This record gives sequence, structure tokens and C-alpha cells, in this order.
Amino acid sequence: MMKKSDAIYDEITQQVGFIFDEILIVINQYKQEPRIVDAKIKEIWTDFYDGLICFLDQKKLNRNVLRKPYIQHSEKCFLKHRENYESNTENAYLIKLRPKTQFIDPPQRQILTTEERIKLGRLHFHIYAELKTYWRSGTVNTKTPQQLWGNFYLSLIYCSGCNDLSQLTAIGNSLIDDMIQSRTSLCSKLYRADYKKITNPLVLHYRTKHRYYGNQIENKNIYQWRHVWFNPYAQMFIEGIKQQGVLAQNPRCVIEAIIAVFDVISVQVDVSEQIQDLKKILRCSDQALIDMGTLKAFQHVNLSLEIHPDLSLDMCLSEVLQNRIKTVSLTQQDQKFAWFREQVLTKDDVSTSSSQIPSLQTEVARSEMITAHQQLKEIPFELMLFERDEEKSKQNNKRQRKSESIKLMRWRRIQKSLQKKKSAVNSNEQNLIEAQLRLLEWIFDLKEKNNKVSSIERYLSSIAKDYLFHIYMYEDAIEKMNTEDYEELYESILNGIDDRDEVQRALKPNKHQARAQYAFGRLKAFHTFCMKKYNTPQVSNFKYNTFQRIQLCHAKLVSPQIFNQLKQQLMLKISACSTLQEQEYMHQLQLMYLLAYRLGLRLNEIRGLTFAEIICPELIWKNPQHNQDIQIRIILKNNVYRRLKSQNANRQLDLNAVLLKDEMEYIKQYLNSRFSHINPNQPIDKQLVFSSGGEILSELYITQMTQVLFNETIGKDHYYTFHSFRHSAANHLAIAWLGSKQMVMTYTDYTWNHAKLMRKHLFGECAIAHEGVIQHKWRLLADWMGHSSIEQTASHYLHTLDLLAIDRIYNTPCLVHHSLVNTLLGGQQTNDEIDLRQYIQNNKSFDFYHQSLALNKIQSFPIVKTQSDVTVSSYEIIRCYIERSEYKEHMWPQRCIWLAAKWKSPKLSKLKWEKNSTESMDEQYLLEFYDDALKRNFDTKTLILFTELEKSLKEKALSALAILIQHAKLRKNYIHFQYRFDENKKPKMKGIMEDFIVGIQQLLPDNVKLKTDNYPVNIEQKSREIKVSFRDGNEKNITLCVVFGLMLEAIKNDYLWEIA
Repeated sequence: MMKKSDAIYDEITQQVGFIFDEILIVINQYKQEPRIVDAKIKEIWTDFYDGLICFLDQKKLNRNVLRKPYIQHSEKCFLKHRENYESNTENAYLIKLRPKTQFIDPPQRQILTTEERIKLGRLHFHIYAELKTYWRSGTVNTKTPQQLWGNFYLSLIYCSGCNDLSQLTAIGNSLIDDMIQSRTSLCSKLYRADYKKITNPLVLHYRTKHRYYGNQIENKNIYQWRHVWFNPYAQMFIEGIKQQGVLAQNPRCVIEAIIAVFDVISVQVDVSEQIQDLKKILRCSDQALIDMGTLKAFQHVNLSLEIHPDLSLDMCLSEVLQNRIKTVSLTQQDQKFAWFREQVLTKDDVSTSSSQIPSLQTEVARSEMITAHQQLKEIPFELMLFERDEEKSKQNNKRQRKSESIKLMRWRRIQKSLQKKKSAVNSNEQNLIEAQLRLLEWIFDLKEKNNKVSSIERYLSSIAKDYLFHIYMYEDAIEKMNTEDYEELYESILNGIDDRDEVQRALKPNKHQARAQYAFGRLKAFHTFCMKKYNTPQVSNFKYNTFQRIQLCHAKLVSPQIFNQLKQQLMLKISACSTLQEQEYMHQLQLMYLLAYRLGLRLNEIRGLTFAEIICPELIWKNPQHNQDIQIRIILKNNVYRRLKSQNANRQLDLNAVLLKDEMEYIKQYLNSRFSHINPNQPIDKQLVFSSGGEILSELYITQMTQVLFNETIGKDHYYTFHSFRHSAANHLAIAWLGSKQMVMTYTDYTWNHAKLMRKHLFGECAIAHEGVIQHKWRLLADWMGHSSIEQTASHYLHTLDLLAIDRIYNTPCLVHHSLVNTLLGGQQTNDEIDLRQYIQNNKSFDFYHQSLALNKIQSFPIVKTQSDVTVSSYEIIRCYIERSEYKEHMWPQRCIWLAAKWKSPKLSKLKWEKNSTESMDEQYLLEFYDDALKRNFDTKTLILFTELEKSLKEKALSALAILIQHAKLRKNYIHFQYRFDENKKPKMKGIMEDFIVGIQQLLPDNVKLKTDNYPVNIEQKSREIKVSFRDGNEKNITLCVVFGLMLEAIKNDYLWEIA
């Protein structure tokens, strides 16, 4: 059996042979023009190389270390063909191309042992201790701004754990801007405003430029927002700097200021190695200093904080301080939205909110079956094909078609061929065909705008292969792609092209490689065309005109304040619903928000949630002794309605651990109602939790409603989406699992007791004893979010890691000599040592501290519950359909129309059920049936609820309902069954009638009796028709009411309609 790698090698060998044949044709055609030959050979190889990279990506060989042997194999094959050609051909053309890709192997990541970490930590801890001694000594040099800045930066490095040069520079300049404009907008308290008996540390909010990662773009620069502990030492030195005048800071000034202080304290502590490293850095250019990250002299400072006996910094948060784990804090505007705004809704808000409900949009839940064809190794596309398997003669003929008209004719022919194919292939190939059709439509649009065919070909060659490869790997239909899907698609395409550019930059550093930039422009033009032609959503990838390979983190946090307001707005929407159907779906939407906000579920994970993924035995079996403590878990996995984003997205979530008490009650109420409507004859992995009559809320409706609610809660231009709930869950869980009591009480709506129970429930007693430093909590958080590592979770979702780190490192004494306080602050202190934490908290002259913002504790707003059952009953749906013309697209009214006609009309008694058979059917039979039932005082409690029966009795009742649907006729106040014989002259209805009578009696209460006429049947009689009626306790005939109730039960069970 051939190995996968052998098959790849063989395929590459074959492809190299094809392209070398193509090169030989070029040589023969342009032999007298060497410059053209060389250029075309280079173009052919480049085209092949791009296709090879895409091919390897398809095989999941997307890293250089995995690609290397295959790329080298292709180059060896080419050189072998070249050698054979030159040795076996007279007057052979000298091919100059000698491909050789240089692979730069990155240095191995330094992994420190525990002993090495302790050793390095002790070294910096010793310097940290000497610095504190220096500040307590009374000999601090404060005569020059440089000395003050140096002490300021060293306090940030050793106390706050910030050792990144660009961040230190950004912090200094941010404070300067605030001081010049007499603002304190960058500072906030870490904890709630009512925490006055403890030290409430000050947090500085700033932003720094980053080359490729951040959460804000401004003037074509990407910025990374961060938080840092504005420690008391730094506050004191800034007050001194204010008095002496401020100067703009740059990286060189930062380093020189630090060296100035180290020169002074070098007498007490050995910092010669640090001074030497810093002076070496000063030899770099200004631009190199701007691009520099962590200062080598302080790269292990975080270890001193880890081993500090008074602190509890764990390794993950230590890496955050060192900037080795990428993360962003909220922007200034988003922080204000989330934490520093009032919660009260105004009268204007209440009056305007109810008028902005988008029209309800639902869709039939469709199964997306995973076919074997999706696993094919070859991709059968016709446009810009890399792996062609055609005869060389055909290839030669195609190469000879140079005129524009012939090429356009060829594209038209491909378009017609693809349009014919589209309806006959599976869903995965339909994506590929649709993608090619879109590219072809773009081609014709460009031609209509008088673009040359040669230019159009160049446009296609820059993006088409990558576009088609990535589309083929997309799981859902291309028409269902949302904004997030398109952004990920374009990011993957451009990053792949940029990866190939990086290889060329390494080979030819003096040559500008801008294929990614060129592809960016073409993708932007193509997507603009698709927005007009196919209504594709707008994306943020093309917000700017130039391509920068960046990771822009959409850091949005739905804080408890925002979530409370959103629930209030949703409550107003529910009360304003004009139909019961809308109200039902709005309650489902509320539950979707809750699961996304608490569990961090994605929208497609919630919409595709099936009962097979809900693990709750107590609700299924209705065991009364467990009603007070029902355990509910969700086990997410691939199903017929959706594919999870990755293998890591298969995960198990415990609702009891993270939901509040009233939220759990609401979940139980909803699930209890939904479990009662489960079809026992349909697999539960095909029954959706959030559906009604086989329909679910459309993704477009959910997006629009979410946008409306956020607009009313926050205001416009906020960029919050449904996905923002997932960001919120990650941060709130991180705080609840790893934060202090003050953090939990400040940033979440959990109580401290709830947080402790959550930790005990998830981690166990042993972990609680060492929760300050234990690491597996981070692993659990990544697993909970469906990620392979905490680094992935941090870079995309965690925006409070800086705050959690500050929560671990701030609580240490900050002592200074009284002379330093008197000199810098103009005080009259006489005590030898002063604790700056208490001094600043009591001294109103510290503007940054006393004018800063502080949060208020928010209690969770109660969720909106229905009066009884979350699910609208079948009677209410039919009543609303008849009296208000609602639920016209719902399946249940269609079934009622069909049943009423079949039962009441002699001509339609043999009618077969088809889904769309009621479109031309007269509704009059149902209207008459409804009126007759109401005239006889129909009551929804006439029958025993089907859901209250035991499993064995349900099967009998279900069988009786099937017989009623298939064989019954309704004549006046009786049900009629025709007693017939089969081909062997045996009675058909004998066993059937027994099953009907036994099954129907399971649904009848004690005061309703079933009576039969002409049963058992006398087969000798001329009339062999069985009449069935139902009588109440007064012997009154209530057959119409009972049958109407049975119809309401029958329309709810999908299984009955599969066999009808």
C-alpha cells in the first residue's frame, strides 16, 4: 500500500514533468529571443511554485518544516530534467533557472528548568530589593528630570513587570499628553468604588504601536491597548516630573534614563551586566530602537515577581507581563462602554425601543451530511487548475489560443459547463463551482469595463488558485458565509501569499516582494463586485488601501452592565411582540444570548444544538427526587446541522458550574418543555433545541436583532456583534476562576460564594489549596473555549489578563524615605519611612489617583420568563392562524388543513400527505371544524397530555393517532372506519381497530368514554362500517371536541407525517 508521502512525491514529480514540457515549448517558440525565454521560464516556475504551496496546504503541510522535503524534491526533479535536456539535446538552450529555496530554521525555544528560573529570579529579586532600599535611603537623586524618569521606568520594570521598550516609551508619552492637557482619563481603579478600607491599586490604560497585532487601527498604524499597574513609586516620580517640566520620551531617552540611575546604585548592587547590555543597545539606530521589544537586560524580571513571597504570580500571567503571550485590553471607548457608564434606561429609550424590531425571518433546519467526496485528495476545478490530468495535445492547443476573443469564448464555455454541473454534484463541489462562476462573472464585468484580457489573466493568477483552494475546504454552503467567514477566508489567502513572499524576501532581500499587496488589491476589487452582484457582507479586511499582515483582535466585552441593559431592551421587545410566534422566537433568542454570554458558545454552535448534545437524565426521566438539583451538561460535537470550527471545538460544558440560579431555572423550564415535544421515532441527533415546527431563527435575523439591541443599549458605531458574547464569557470565566474576591465582585455578576463553588466544582478541593499558582486552570479555560492552547485564547478573547496580573502583584509595601516625599511632593513628613500606598490614598494632591474612574457593582437583571410554557401550544398556533392569519409558513396549520379536508370530505378520504399539498387546498374544512369545536365548548384539557404518558403507553397512543390519520372519516358527531378485506379475504381492520381503541384510551381522562357501534363487525351484514364516538360523564356526545384535540396532538409529531 502506497504511503501518503509517496503519493505526494509522485504527484510532484509528474507536475514537474508537465511544466518542463511547457518550458520546452517556450524555448522552441522564442529561441531567438533569450530575454523572453528567461522571463517566461521564470513565470512558469513561479506559477508552479505557487500551486505547489497551495497543494501542500491542502494536504495540511502548512509549515515550512513540513513543506521542506517536498519543495526540495520538486527542485531536484527540475534540475534533473534540465540536466537531461542539456546533455541529450544538440544546441540546447542554456536554462538559467536553478531553483533553490533557502529554509531558515528558527532557533529552538529556550525552555528554562525550575532551577534556572529560580536562579534568574533571585538575581533580579536582589536588584529589586536594592532598588527599594535605595528609595528608602534618603539619597535618591532627584535634581534632574533624567534621574526622575529613570526611577520612574525602573519602578515600572521591577514593580509592575513592564520591561518592553516600546511599552515603556508609550507609557511615558501617554502620561505626558495627559499632564499637558490636565487630564487623568488614562487612569482607573482596579476594584469597585466602594472598596475604601483596602488599597485600591491604580491602573494605567495606554496603547502602543505594534507591527502586526493589536485591536485598533489609526492612520494606517495598528495599536495594542494594554493595562499596567501605575504603582505608588511611579505616581510619586511623575509628580516630581510635573514640577520640573515634561519632555517627550523616545526609546533612547528611556535607556539613558535607566542607565543614569543604575550608575548611582551600582555601588550597592552589581548591575554591570545590565548597564553593559543597555549601552550596547544604544549603539542601534533610532528605528531599530523603535522596533525593539523586550529589553534583554530585563528579560527575566518577571521571575523575580514569581518567587516573591508576598505575591502569587503564576507562569501564565508572568508570560503576559513579559509580552510573550499576546493579548489586548479594551480600547478607551470600549472600556467606557463596558465599565464606566450608567445602567438606567431613560423614558426615551423605552419609548423608542419597541419600534425597531426587524421582521421575523425563519428557515427550515437543513441537514448538512458529510459525504465521502469531501475527503477526496484532488480538487476538480476547471479554472486555473493546478493538478491537470489532460493530454499534452489539448494543452498545446490551448496555449496557442492567444486572441482575446478565443479566450473569452473559452471562459463562456466553462461558465455554461459549470452551470449545468452545479445541480448534479454534492454540496462541497457546489461550493467550488459557485466560486468559479463568481470569478467568471467578475472576469466578464472587468471586460465590460474595457480591461485587457492580459490584465484580467494577471488578476486571476494572483488570487484564483488560493481562493478556490480555501473555498473547497469550507464546510458550509458559500451562500451561507457570514462576515466572520469572509474575513477568515481573505486573511488566510493573504497570509498564505505573504508566506510565499517571505521566502522570496529571504532569498532576495534587495528585491521588493509585493505579491500579497497586489493580491490584496485584486481581492478587494473582487469582493466589491461580489457585494453588488451576490449581496456578500462588508468585511474589515479592506478597510484600508494597503495590505499589512496583521492580527486585528476585535476586542469587545459585554460586561454585566451592558448585558443587563440588553436584557431590559429585550424585555421591551418581547412585550411589544404582536404575535405569539414572534414572542416564542424572542424567548429562544434570549436563551441563545444567555448560553453565548455564560458558556462562550458560537452562534452556529447554538443554532445547531441538538437534544443528543444535552445530557440531563433527570429531565428526560422526570425523577422527582432530583428536581431540586438537576445536572445539565452540553457535549458539543459535529452533527448533521453544523460542523465545529476545529477538532478542539469538540468539548463538554457544565451548565451548573457557570449559570446563576434563576438562569438554571429558566434553562430547566425551557428544556423540560422541549423534551416533552421530542419525537420518539426520530433520532434525537436530528432534533434541534431551538426550533419551532421544524424551523429555526435565521442567522440574518439574529444578527439584525442583536445589532438593534446593542444600538439601543450602547449607541451606534460600536461594532458589537453576537460573537462579542463569546469574548465576554472567556473573560468572566477567567476572572471567576483565577481572580481575587475583589476582581470577581468588580467585573462579574457572580457572587464570591458562587465563584468559590464554581472552582470547587470544576477543579476540586486540592486545587483550591494552591489556587494562587496552579496552572491547569488555564488549560481548562482553553479547553472550555475550544482552543488548542491558552495562547490562542489569550490572543483572540482575553482582554483582562493585564488586570488579573495586576491583581496578583500589587499587594506589597511601597516604602520611601520622608525626605523624598517632602522634596517631590512638598510635604512636611517627619516619619523616617512612609508607605506610599496609604499616603497617596489619603493625600488629595495625587490627581491621577483621586480623579480616576472606579466601577460600581452590578447585580444581574432577571431574565424574562414566560407565564407558563416557553413553547407556544399547537392550539394557540392554530387559533392565531385562523383568527389572525399568523403562522402561515408554519407546518402545523398546513397539517391541520390537510387532516380536516381528508376527514370531512368524502372525495378526499384517500388523499396522500405531501408537504406542499395544502397550497391549493380549501381551508374551509378546517374553519368549519374549528367553529364546530368551539361551539361545543372545546377545552385544551379535554385529553391527557401525550407527554405525560409513560414510554410504553406513548407508543400505543402514537399507533392510534397514525390509524386515525390514515383510516378515519369524520361524519357529523362520529368517527367512521370502513371494514374491508384484503386479497386473501381476511379483514384488514381487525387488529388495527384493537390498536386504535387501546391507544386512544391512553389519552382519555376518566370522565370521557369511548363507544363503538357495529364493532366487532358482523361480516354477514351489508354495512360493515364501524362508528366511534366519545361521551362525557353526562353521556353527551363530545366526539368533535375530542377529535379536534387529537388532531392538535397529531400535528406535533413529525414521525406520524413521515408515514402518512
